[in-house]
Amino acid sequence: MDFECSYHAELKLIERRISKSEIEDILTNPENVFLDMETGNLVAVGQRKSIKDHKLIIAYSSGERIKLVTVIDTSKNEIIKNREEKGRWIRIK
Repeated sequence: MDFECSYHAELKLIERRISKSEIEDILTNPENVFLDMETGNLVAVGQRKSIKDHKLIIAYSSGERIKLVTVIDTSKNEIIKNREEKGRWIRIK
């Protein structure tokens, strides 16, 4: 899979020790995909393979080429639940 990273996303991958293969795995087979109503970006969510009970939340823009906006590594499912309940994220998958 071909994707590029914003400067911010690249920093987060390094800071949180997230491999590009983990990103690819989640982008190709996400648990859920949301539309962020505030930014218009897509948000893919999936389980991290390298850290038990952690999820990656990947915000990205789609077009000719996927561009990662940011990546969040979290064990708190409330982040996802709260944004969906408030209507900020609309589940599309």
